[in-house]
Amino acid sequence: MDLNGDGILDVITGEYSPGNILFFAGARGALRKKLVVPERIDKTNDDFTMATSYPVDWDGDGDFDLVVGSVKGKVFVNLNEGTCTEFRFGERVPVLAVGKPLKVIQKSDPIPVDWDGDGILDLLVGDEATGVTFFKGARDRTFAPGISVFTGEPIPGQLAFEELLAWWQNQSKIPGYRARLAVSDWNEDGKPDLLIGNCEEVENKTTGNVYVLLRQ
Repeated sequence: MDLNGDGILDVITGEYSPGNILFFAGARGALRKKLVVPERIDKTNDDFTMATSYPVDWDGDGDFDLVVGSVKGKVFVNLNEGTCTEFRFGERVPVLAVGKPLKVIQKSDPIPVDWDGDGILDLLVGDEATGVTFFKGARDRTFAPGISVFTGEPIPGQLAFEELLAWWQNQSKIPGYRARLAVSDWNEDGKPDLLIGNCEEVENKTTGNVYVLLRQ
């Protein structure tokens, strides 16, 4: 991702508290000192903590905007009010699904991608219960109700965290918690595949694993 338009890949990431988005400008063979991406938001709002961030041209104006996850499972978009070479971001605005703020159970990690191949951005959202929810996108950047990316089943409502964790682990057969996502054509067949990272407690130690979900 080249956020500042200088032809060199950059790195962008979120932090836990107060939920800043951090930008590391690329240089030849290195990264420059981190920069807190300027935004017009209230950093005392704990909706914004444990931020994850993914750059995408959300509004189709040729520059990168930010899709941002949060500790409470919400998903936000922050539009670039600057240019493709001088970014300037505004407020984090909730993304909507069926007219309401889109949300997973906890600690969302959203990835905007055309998952179903219809030319419109969808959202895949990882969460604390090691779930991955597919939200089908519309052209106005609103989304359908979430379904399991593994089986297509609707996400059950009104479940306690442990019950939902068990439901997701039955869906995916992936143990542990806190799914973190990346999309790539892993097997080079022209279809986007899904990489899922997680945390797992093994012999009183926290380990990390990566799983691959190949598109059929």
